[in-house]
Amino acid sequence: MSFSRLHFGAMAVLAALITYDTAHAHGVVGDRFFPATIATDDPFAADELALPTVTFGQGQEEYDFEWSKSIVKGFSISINGGYVDAHGPSGWNNFEVTPTWQFLTDNDSEFLASAAMSFEIGGSGSHAVADTFTTYRPKILFGKGFGQLPDSMALLRPLAVTGVVGYAIPGSSTASKRLEWGGAVEYSLLYLQTNVRDQGFPNFVAHLTPVVEFSFQTPTDTGGGGTTGTINPGLIWSGQYAQFTAEAVIPANSASGNNVGGMVQLHFYLDDIFPNSLGAPIFGGKR
Repeated sequence: MSFSRLHFGAMAVLAALITYDTAHAHGVVGDRFFPATIATDDPFAADELALPTVTFGQGQEEYDFEWSKSIVKGFSISINGGYVDAHGPSGWNNFEVTPTWQFLTDNDSEFLASAAMSFEIGGSGSHAVADTFTTYRPKILFGKGFGQLPDSMALLRPLAVTGVVGYAIPGSSTASKRLEWGGAVEYSLLYLQTNVRDQGFPNFVAHLTPVVEFSFQTPTDTGGGGTTGTINPGLIWSGQYAQFTAEAVIPANSASGNNVGGMVQLHFYLDDIFPNSLGAPIFGGKR
């Protein structure tokens, strides 16, 4: 990793530390706090900003952003895009717009589910790296915590999973349709500390969440090829207003690539930073 990336990582950690606190409103279901994931979509319809997300080490670098804005409680629209530096033809990816409806939240079972529809707008990016046609992605997302496990399994209560299943429908007969699926397995040290047993962790350690994400795509058209994807182990540090995430990007098979890369992200919880203005739904009043 170059010095500039190390410098960026250090600055991002510093920014997250400045916003440190022990309370959370964003991403909470019952006693469970779900941090935002970076390789797969998280299931919340919320006000948040991921800026930047940097992916590197697999022959190119990508610099992405995503802004999600709640329209009414439980319904948001996000916009994301990014720049690809492929050490050759480079430029902006297509912009993507995603309405998300969080239609189920069960606090007692620490479960939520959402439905979303992404529109990757063809031709909105650079012709050097982006498709000229629009791609549509209906998807279902969910999150589940295991805080209801019995006392005999208390150390597993900090576990949680998130998942997403979608279907990419390109607006071109020459491109293959594909099933896109992934998720994350998380172990919250904060949940362990506050809801299971006080481990005496320092505050910084207590706000860490080890995570393993996985992201795959499977073409469904004849001749579309086999399943490809990555497995992403890493760490999330979460404060009240922001989080910082660092993950490795490991190809799942030879068809997915040969080089191990990495991802880092600085993520802001706008609904916690600006609860009565930018972080509140447009319709429905203050939180």
